[in-house]
Amino acid sequence: MKNRVIAVAILTMVGLALAVSGAALSLPAVSAQAAPPSPTATYDPLTAREWALIAKDPDDHIGEHYVVYGVVTQFDAATGPDAFRADVDGVRHAEAYEYPTNTVLTGDEAALDQIVMGDAFRAKVEVTGTLTYETQIGGSTTVPQLQVDAIKVIDPAGS
Repeated sequence: MKNRVIAVAILTMVGLALAVSGAALSLPAVSAQAAPPSPTATYDPLTAREWALIAKDPDDHIGEHYVVYGVVTQFDAATGPDAFRADVDGVRHAEAYEYPTNTVLTGDEAALDQIVMGDAFRAKVEVTGTLTYETQIGGSTTVPQLQVDAIKVIDPAGS
């Protein structure tokens, strides 16, 4: 499992480097099979401040389960069927631009099948740590990475 997570993280870093430079996220055609969520897992609701603390140091929260809200910023053929980028928060917002945290979410392909760019969602997630990647302009970016255990579209794209 750990090797699979590392492989997905490396592949995601390559794609995210392109995304920061204005190019689309592009992942090689490698599918990561998510471990099934624990049947006893409870998903804690968050405040915006609590999410900000998690986003500040996701590695301190690995394995924790939360409910998050967000808007999909990229989910296309380039990201593959089981990973996407979204702006995320611990609370629901009225406007897409209000979600503060660029985040990478991964999950089961079947569970993510009906999710598209622009969808606002509510997700039950497990924190899997940070993802750090170098940008094409010479800097680096670190983002939270979350494993989606369940997801529901609450405002479809284009509605």
